[in-house]
Amino acid sequence: MIRRTNLLLATVASLSLSLQAQQIAEGYSSDTNTLANGAGNVLETAFGTVSFDGLELTLASSNGTQTLLTFPSNTFGSFTAPIGANRVLFGESSNHGIWSVPLNGGTPQLVANVLFNFDAVLLDDDRALVSAKTGGFSSPDNEVMFVDLLTGQTQLLAQVPGASGPLAIDAAGDVYYATASATFPAPPGTVDVLRLSRATVDAAILNNQVLGTGDATVVIQGLDAAGDLAFDDDGDLFYVDWMNGAIGEINGASSSQASLGPVLVDFAGSGVSGSGLQFVASSAPGDQVFEPFQFAGGTLYVRSGSWSTGASQNQGLRAAPPALTSSAPATIPSGAFSLDTTGGPANGFGLLLFATGPASGSVTLPIPGLEASLLLSASLANSAVMVPLPLDASGAASLNLNNPGFAPILTAHAQTVVLSTSGAIGSAATLSLQVGQ
Repeated sequence: MIRRTNLLLATVASLSLSLQAQQIAEGYSSDTNTLANGAGNVLETAFGTVSFDGLELTLASSNGTQTLLTFPSNTFGSFTAPIGANRVLFGESSNHGIWSVPLNGGTPQLVANVLFNFDAVLLDDDRALVSAKTGGFSSPDNEVMFVDLLTGQTQLLAQVPGASGPLAIDAAGDVYYATASATFPAPPGTVDVLRLSRATVDAAILNNQVLGTGDATVVIQGLDAAGDLAFDDDGDLFYVDWMNGAIGEINGASSSQASLGPVLVDFAGSGVSGSGLQFVASSAPGDQVFEPFQFAGGTLYVRSGSWSTGASQNQGLRAAPPALTSSAPATIPSGAFSLDTTGGPANGFGLLLFATGPASGSVTLPIPGLEASLLLSASLANSAVMVPLPLDASGAASLNLNNPGFAPILTAHAQTVVLSTSGAIGSAATLSLQVGQ
């Protein structure tokens, strides 16, 4: 099995060496939830969709719409962040309030006041960091404030030159901040993403230390804009590039080798622009990571809207693998038939793997030089006939075959591996075949 697996890996790796980069957001599926006009600060929760319309923070679910928090006059909402599974942290910059709001009944609590709060992340269920322009809009710096959600205590944690920037936190607890120019309109290429290690943050909170850019590691430089940030489940950081009307990606942001990835969502010509991001990881064991052409696991929610019409929507993006089907019925009769691959990368490469006998389990194979792993039937990784399968501009290909007729019926199975010209890899679900007379 090891020898056969190594041959498969070598074949896929050799294909990747000849690839040229392309900027195509493919290998994902999406569905869009239309929200009420003006809805912002959108957050998907286990209880339903939380949003704010300037007066009311509401929870929409299959049971209807529930009002969670009401303001007496128009209020500018800043952020909504999850506190565990049952509460949300809501910030607004008109009155500068930070609220803890239960989703399963109970009274909202005003936790603290942070002047001109903008964004927040949770260190844990009792502690948050809030990005805020506490010195007012004329101040040269933006602050990151520590907020104790139990006592309401606030503490200056960091000062960064410029306007308010968004925050994110990775799986290791490291904190990320995207700078923002104090100049409006912002000059292109002036946004940097910085990382503060969790140890540095914890020590600063404990010792009442104020951090600066010198205490941070530069993850990547020269972005045009980053209005919001969200990590996926394998260390990639997505950002709202409002200047170019796109959702961008920083590959391996939590590693020491971060790099810019292709545009994930391009809003050009759509009439809406992106404003918010949220990633919800899958709780199912064995799900693959959020990479193109993988099997669906977590969901990246992209909130977008129109300033002119007030239209608002929340789009859920998930990884989408290619599909492999047979042109023949369940038991394939003698004669011509085809195995058809769809949903692959445009003008990409494919390998059709075929073996007799039933499929047996699955294995996950890391591919050297590629970000995602390959999920294969264990029997195909062990002993399979491999047929190169060039994909067309729609990401499709057909392998024409002839069944000479088998008695008794021959049991077999097949699977397609796809590889895009940008190095994205994935596989179709295993197709079981019954080849008869």
